Amino acid sequence: MNFLLLLVLGIVQGITEWIPVSSKTQVTFVYMKVFHGDPALVIPILLCVHLGTVIAATIYFRSELAGIISEIAGRPWDLRHHAAGKAGFLFTALLFTGFVGIPLLLAEEHFFPTLDASLLYALMGAGLIVTGFLLLSHKGGNTREVKDVDWKDGVLTGLLQGLSTLPGISRSGTSTTGLIWRGFDSGSSFYLSFLLSIPTVVLAEILLNYGSTGMKGLPAADGVILLLTSLIVGYLTLDGLLRVIKRVNIAYLVFALGVLIIAVGLAGVG
Repeated sequence: MNFLLLLVLGIVQGITEWIPVSSKTQVTFVYMKVFHGDPALVIPILLCVHLGTVIAATIYFRSELAGIISEIAGRPWDLRHHAAGKAGFLFTALLFTGFVGIPLLLAEEHFFPTLDASLLYALMGAGLIVTGFLLLSHKGGNTREVKDVDWKDGVLTGLLQGLSTLPGISRSGTSTTGLIWRGFDSGSSFYLSFLLSIPTVVLAEILLNYGSTGMKGLPAADGVILLLTSLIVGYLTLDGLLRVIKRVNIAYLVFALGVLIIAVGLAGVG
């Protein structure tokens, strides 16, 4: 593949991984429809660009992850303590993502391979707009922060994130919606969603979806360029988004997110 194509695909992944559109769908669309690529290379390309953004998130949240691991290692059997914090949230969210996502994935493969989830996405966007009106009517808005998260928040977040196994449904869009509905402020909702992306992408995308195929057919040099581009752009985009989101009123952010999700769903380009 030519250098420009590799850069474009890495940039698309680095940006769309964090916004409420499916990065997998966008990368595939650009590669197949714009550049008329080889279908046999879609999976290896997705593997490389997803590795890039998950490494970017891991670097960005390195202190957070180290703290969670250290806390678990220091009190390995204190499940009640861990359930009341970030570790409990991550575990529960992954568990309920699997409860919803795996049956949907199997049903999609065997019973409705051409399922169009646009209506579901549009309904989710409408729900966010209603949430925005509720937030405006509630003077204090959403007030929960990252430090308040526990295992109960992982239930709804995981249930919604499991829907991202359907065509065009965004992982970041669904998980952020769940956290907003659980009362978290804008910065915390996106922060926790991006933190959750690390184990989710590793387990759901890299190991389950792409692990069996690997980089078969894709030159190693091309894979490195894809990975590095998506890593650098993904890190910069992640940092920029979190900085901007902290300065935005949660109600207006929810309105914008809802409108974007509806537009994506109705356009069928999620």
